[in-house]
Amino acid sequence: MLVQKLEQYRNETSQRKRLDEIHLKVELLKYKLKERKNKMYGKKMAAPKKKMTPKQKTLPKSLQKKIMASKGKKK
Repeated sequence: MLVQKLEQYRNETSQRKRLDEIHLKVELLKYKLKERKNKMYGKKMAAPKKKMTPKQKTLPKSLQKKIMASKGKKK
């Protein structure tokens, strides 16, 4: 459906056609830039750090072990 609408707009006027082409090129470049950033920085930003808060560190050792186990770490 979107493809049909784009074809109609392109056929209306040559000026509109140029604007649509520029818009599509800009969207494609934005998409490529977003992919490149995700590839470069994705691994560093994706995983949050799994540490205990200062308040959790005051709890008994058995509870601390349960908390860390629920976060996916063994301590």
